[in-house]
Parts: sequence; C-alpha cells; structure tokens
Amino acid sequence: MDTVLTKSPRKGGNQRIIQLAKEISESKDRKVPGLLLALRPLLNDMPASTEKGMQIRQEIWQYNLLKVLVLVLRQDFSVIPGEWETAAELAALLSNATCGLNLTKDDQRQLEEDHLPKSTENLLLLARHIHEVINNIPDSKETEKLRTELMVNLKIVMDSLVRLCSGYFYICTKVISSPWLLQLLVSDSPKVTVTTMTTIEKLLRLDSHLLGKTEESTVLALLDELVYKLTVNTHVSVASAACHCLIQMCDRHKLLVEILCTRYKGLRPLLRRWEGRGFDRDLRHVSLMLESGSAAKAKSQRSNESARYIQAIWRGYSTRKKLRNANSAFAQFQKSYRLKKAQEEHAKLQTQFQSELYYQMKRRRQQLMRQFHEKRLHTLEILPASRIEGYLKKEKSVAATRIQTLWRGHRERTKLSARQMVAEQVRAAIKIQRAFRKWLEKSELDRKDFPTHLKPTGLTEERRAELCMKISEWRERNPTRIDNKEQLELSLQRAQELLARHYSSVRPYRKLQYQVENLTARLDMDMELVALAPSLKDVTEDDVVHYSSRSLPVATAAKHQHSQLMTKLQQPWWKTLGMDDLQIDEDEKENVEAEVLLKAFGL
Repeated sequence: MDTVLTKSPRKGGNQRIIQLAKEISESKDRKVPGLLLALRPLLNDMPASTEKGMQIRQEIWQYNLLKVLVLVLRQDFSVIPGEWETAAELAALLSNATCGLNLTKDDQRQLEEDHLPKSTENLLLLARHIHEVINNIPDSKETEKLRTELMVNLKIVMDSLVRLCSGYFYICTKVISSPWLLQLLVSDSPKVTVTTMTTIEKLLRLDSHLLGKTEESTVLALLDELVYKLTVNTHVSVASAACHCLIQMCDRHKLLVEILCTRYKGLRPLLRRWEGRGFDRDLRHVSLMLESGSAAKAKSQRSNESARYIQAIWRGYSTRKKLRNANSAFAQFQKSYRLKKAQEEHAKLQTQFQSELYYQMKRRRQQLMRQFHEKRLHTLEILPASRIEGYLKKEKSVAATRIQTLWRGHRERTKLSARQMVAEQVRAAIKIQRAFRKWLEKSELDRKDFPTHLKPTGLTEERRAELCMKISEWRERNPTRIDNKEQLELSLQRAQELLARHYSSVRPYRKLQYQVENLTARLDMDMELVALAPSLKDVTEDDVVHYSSRSLPVATAAKHQHSQLMTKLQQPWWKTLGMDDLQIDEDEKENVEAEVLLKAFGL
C-alpha cells in the first residue's frame, strides 16, 4: 500500500497507529484487511464525542488509513480470511472512523469531494457483492445458516452506510440516487428487499427534504418499484415494508400523493389482497391517499381517521372499565348480602340454641325437684310416725350445712385477691430483708482492717546485711578462675548462648507487654471519650458512629449489659436489690451474638 505514511509521523502521536501504518505499507494487499481490524478496539474504547476519540480519528486521517479502508472495500473478500464477515466489520470501522473528524479547510474539502463519495459508493458496491453471493447460493437446509450469516453482514453494511449519512447528512442524496441501491431494491430476495426499504426509511428520517433534492426520475423509479412490490409480490413482509416505506415518502414529499393518484389509478383494488395480513392500518392510510387525490385532503382524512380510532379506543376502554367496576360492585354487593344473611342465620340459630338450652335446663330442674319430692314423700310413707320428726330435723341440718358451705366458699373466693396481695408483700419484704442483710455484711467486711498475717514482711537492715554476707561467702567459695585463652573463649561462648537463650525466651513476654501497653492506651482513650461524651439531647449521627465499636466481643458484651439494664428497669425497685449478678440465659446469649454478627456483616 503506497498511500500509507505519505506524511512524516507526528511527534507525540499514537504509537499503535504509527506501527499499524508501517505494517500496512509493508504488507501485501491480501493481509491488509486483517491488519485494519486492529483499529476496532481503539475506536470502540474512544468514542467520537471525547477529545481522545477525535484525536485518534485525526491521526487515522493523517496517516491515510481511511483511504486504505475505502480501497480495501472494493476487493473480493471470498479469498480473504473471514470473508464477508471481515468486509462487514471493515464497513462498520469505516463509518465509525469517518464520523467525528475535526479537519482543516483543505482536508475538509478533500473529505467532502473525494472521500465521502467514494465511501458511499464502495459501501453500496460491497452490499451489491454480498447480494450476489446470496443469490448464487442454492436453496436448501444446509445453506440456510450461510444465508443467515450473509444477511447479517449485509445489514451491518447498510447500517454502517446510514451511520455515515447521519454524520454527513448531505450525502443522503447521493446514496438514494445510487443505481446500486435501486438494484438492491429490485432484488428477488425478500430479506434483501426489506433491508433496503428499511435503509431508505432511515435516510428519509435523517433528511426530511431528501426527496425534494433528488431527481424526479430517481423518485419515480423508487415509487414504481414500491408499487410493484405491493401489486405483484407474494411475501407479506415485503408488502408490509413497501407499504410503510411508501407512506413515509408521501409524508415527507407531499407532491408524491398527487403523482400516486394520477400515475396508479388502479392500485386501490389491488390492495385488497393484503387485507387481514397484519398491516391493515398502513393499507387504510394508502387507500385514503388514493381516494383524496391531494396531500391536504389525505392529511385531513388521516386526522379524522386517527380521531375516530382514538375515540373508539377510548370508548372501548371506558366501557370495559365501567363493566369491570359494575362486576366488582355486584360481587361486593352479593358478598355483603351473603355475609349479612349468614350473620342473621347464625344469630337466629344462637338464639334458638340458647332458648332451647334454657328450656332443657328448666325442664331438667323441674324433673329433679319432682324426683326429690317423690323420694321424700316415699321416705315419709315408709318411715314410722315416731321417726318422722327426727328425719325432718336431719334434713334441715343437711340443708343448713350445705348453705353454710356455699356461703363460706363464696366469702373465701372474694378474699382471695386480698390474700394474694398480702403474700406478694410478704415475699417482697423477705427479699428486701435478705438484700439488706447482705449489704450489712459487706459493710462490716469493708470496715474491718486488713489482716496483718497476710502482709509481706519488709527487708530490714539486719536482713540486708545477712544476705550480703552470704553472697560474699559464696563468691569466696566459688571463685572464677580462667587460666588460658581457650577457657576465656569457652566462657564467652557460653555467655553468648545464655544471652541468646534469654532473648529467645523474652520475646513472647515483650509481645505480651506490647499488647498490655496497647490495651492500656486504648482504655485511656476510651476513658477520655466517655469523659468528653455529649449529653443525650445533643447526640448526632457522627457521635453515634464515633462511639460505636466494630469489635464483635465488645458489641456482644454491650448488648448483654443493655439487656441486663433494661431488665432491671422493667422490674419493681425491691426486685432489683438482688440483681447485681444477673445471669443471662444461654439461648438469649446465642440470640444476642447472632444479632450482633448479622449487624457486623450488614445483613
């Protein structure tokens, strides 16, 4: 590739682009497409809206890599690794690199007059090549996957063309006037035709005055082909896309409505063959345009139809809403009626049951009284006359005893609540006395002097002199004698071993001492924090976070103390006298630890 690196590398430029340009200039034409794909991660990572993205695209333009991309699209990709998928990726790469350029006046003129026309022509030519490959593939189940992949590649190429036109919308006229686009529209493949129609619709959205800028012959050729798809074609997807594309063209170019009415007078009866195929609304719109004969009348009729459609939708919605409300109201009324009826039935049955029970109890009482009186009369009949008076006295005594028993039971039951209160007062007094005795015992122990027999004996002068004498006598009996240098070295080595042993054994003690010092410092800091703590009414969120501990043991102990204090506050004052060493249940302790652990993990 001789067009690459015609300019000297710019100082501070991207080294990856410079290296890629060198490789392309030294490589064969068949390897260039694979090398150009290395630009894809650079452009994807740096969008055109960013400063770095604009700088990258400027360097790609300076090193003529865009020209290479345009030239590469004209190759036959059937002999290149990746084939037409590589071609589609290069097309997307070309549109991405071209959009977002910030060039000088001369470069901008070159872009508009040379680069953009060649880019659009080569993209359409690439789409035409892919279309030819699709047409040459025989129809079979084995080749269906290949057809699908090629259609995906074709769609990527057409989307890249639309993206290029979105960045430079003034080239839409050249695209829609291209004979390659018309050849794609005339294709016998339904998918290719639908993709082409979709591309035309996107171009019309980019430039609403596109058809007014295009030659009349081109517009009529597109219109003829769309009408042909509606009349002769047998595929529903193609007919639907053609109908929608025709509507879009007429909406953006009002003169097409009159041309459509005068040029295709017999089109309306032919549209009936597509009724009930899923795009009836678009068909009605085309029929209205054919009936009206002008754009103004078509717009008015379309507005009326849209108004009628909205009104029909609203009436249907309001009617369905009223019907739903009526159904729910009837259901609620029936439910309340049944509930009220059931309550009345239940109350009636309850009343009948109570009246029946009262009647049965009354009848049973009468039967018992009758039996009692019959038994009594029978007893009086069989007793001799001398024992009747004693029997009556005994009966009176039994009745009086029964009455007295019932009365005493009633009186004791009325006094039960007062006795329970007295018993609770007695238990409280016992507990208070026990706590008071414990306090007296502690006070007496505090007042007693410390036992002298437990105090350690001090070191007096006599004892010190005695120990010094023993030390001097031991030194005299065991003098250190070193006669030669070897003994001195042995003694030094022994001393060093003892010193090393001392250092190895003192290390854990020093670590423990370090931990003790850290704990002491922490306790001093906590004591200072507690001393400087604000009052409860002045506490803020920062104070709560500042005085909270993240340590699980500390949080668990604090939770235990809080539960103990809450238990004491909920008890009467006389019950809290013996609650100095309150024991927490193991289950409660496990629940507290689990709750603190979940809070520590943020669950």
